[in-house]
Amino acid sequence: MKRPTKTALTLGTAGIALVATMAPAANAAPASPHARYTEAQIAGMAPEKQEKLLAPLRAIADAADRAGSGSQADIYAGVRIDAPRETVHVYLTDLSRAAKFIKAASALDRRIDTGKITIVKAGHTRQEMHEVRDRLLAQEKAGKLPYKIHTVAVAADASTLEVAVDKPDVAAKTSAAARRNPDARSLAPATDVPVAFKQGQRISPAARTWADVRWKDGTPFIAGDVLTDGSQYCSAGLPAVRKSDNKPVMVTAAHCFANGLKIYTGSGTTPTFGKFYDGLNGQLGNYVGTVNGVSTNWDAEQLIGTDNNADVSETTGYKPVTGVAYSHNGDFVCQNGAASFFMKQETVCGIKVVNDDITYTLDTGWKVRGVEGTRLPGNPWTVAHGDSGSMVYTSNGSARQARGIVSALASPYQTNAGSYMYWTEATDIFNHFGLKLNPKT
Repeated sequence: MKRPTKTALTLGTAGIALVATMAPAANAAPASPHARYTEAQIAGMAPEKQEKLLAPLRAIADAADRAGSGSQADIYAGVRIDAPRETVHVYLTDLSRAAKFIKAASALDRRIDTGKITIVKAGHTRQEMHEVRDRLLAQEKAGKLPYKIHTVAVAADASTLEVAVDKPDVAAKTSAAARRNPDARSLAPATDVPVAFKQGQRISPAARTWADVRWKDGTPFIAGDVLTDGSQYCSAGLPAVRKSDNKPVMVTAAHCFANGLKIYTGSGTTPTFGKFYDGLNGQLGNYVGTVNGVSTNWDAEQLIGTDNNADVSETTGYKPVTGVAYSHNGDFVCQNGAASFFMKQETVCGIKVVNDDITYTLDTGWKVRGVEGTRLPGNPWTVAHGDSGSMVYTSNGSARQARGIVSALASPYQTNAGSYMYWTEATDIFNHFGLKLNPKT
């Protein structure tokens, strides 16, 4: 069967040109023969080279998303970076307003190159997708659904709400029956937004009893330092301060430690490299802070305590962290979890953002709004149990840009490594707690 056509607009500095393309699969880009690199080549680039390629695309995606979250929300569906073709696909429901949308995005960042933007027709706005997502999650919370939701992912082009559940057949039949019967609407989305059910996987917090390469760091504490209460171990993620009084706050994953606990670095003999889980001793080192403030929605918690500094530990040294930004579909990030490092994976980069708008259910029962990423075939390691709380980030010139903190991995996994990683965004965490990055050196 011939697939229907989809219309795309390529915007350049000289105007707008209509481009007719065959409808791609969800999250796929319109066909183009002008790819300079493959995704595998981009994923394997040194952070500095990767940043040079992606920086202008990230700026476009960020400006478009800000416009789509503001004045243009009634037509905005999503954004996706197409790094191999050096373009950014912006999905809108009304192509007649494409020029107005681009003008709104350019007003937010005058530096962006609009010639690298491709506008693609979408069937639904992101707002509509979120309304259906929130309704499903509310139904589950109220005990009205005969299935369990693992994740709810919004496609970049807002074509489908993909819902991963424990019983996809039951979910599909329930939804179909509800659509046929208005009296049973409470068990199905009440709009025409396409909902696709699939078999889901359990999402496990990426925490476990383990030791960190920064086993016994002292002040100022940085991203990647070991955190422990004597039994559970996680990583320091976002060095920050409170906006209200400039009090130092270290952010880590909320599933790591209970509210009110005092948290320390490790102490004693550092575990042997390659035998990460064998060196745990339960000893407490330097005081980092006390858990005071937990957000289950962002799987983040504050450690109010001693001094910190916005650096991130990488394989061969430290880099300053000088900015914070959202992740967007098609981008690439790194994570510096100590478990991965000790398991001979070093700093893990080349993690591709495959969905920047996904809500997942942790084993704790929390519904967490975050981002999903994976590595390309041939190098599947993304994250391990024990990487919880570590910083997710990208290169920003000679410095680094924080994106968020490691939250979870999809189970089952291989040799403690999850092929899919989930993180929550630094911008959302900072806004929730009233924090800002602590970039002093």
